Amino acid sequence: MGFRAMDDDEIAEFLAQPLVAVLAVDDPGWSPHVTPVWFRHLPDDNRFQVMTPAKSKKTRLHRTGTGELSLSIQTVDGATAKYVNMQGVARFLPLEPDLLNAMVEKYLPEEHRAAYLANPPEDSMFDITPRRITTAVID
Repeated sequence: MGFRAMDDDEIAEFLAQPLVAVLAVDDPGWSPHVTPVWFRHLPDDNRFQVMTPAKSKKTRLHRTGTGELSLSIQTVDGATAKYVNMQGVARFLPLEPDLLNAMVEKYLPEEHRAAYLANPPEDSMFDITPRRITTAVID
């Protein structure tokens, strides 16, 4: 069994897939609030973006906390596992139309895109600058 870090090209290829990330936000007095999310990775800017409703629990916790978030993206295929874990600081912003369109294109089949775009549940976004990224391929 081998264990190695991914190189930059492997990271970009891995994160371009329509994988669901797990987002963790500190919830004081409890364990972290963890939720599945769609994400976009912008490798040229070294940023991650996540859509969210403005009234979600993750948004409320982010507003009252440190601004730090974690994302974990992973796959398993037989004996091979890959992951990218990211810890960073997020800015909470209005949802950018280009992010919404990119997410819908990445995650939804073409026949479902128009309906989603007509009434998206998200109206805000986290724009996350990583402080640390760890990766691995285990096989």
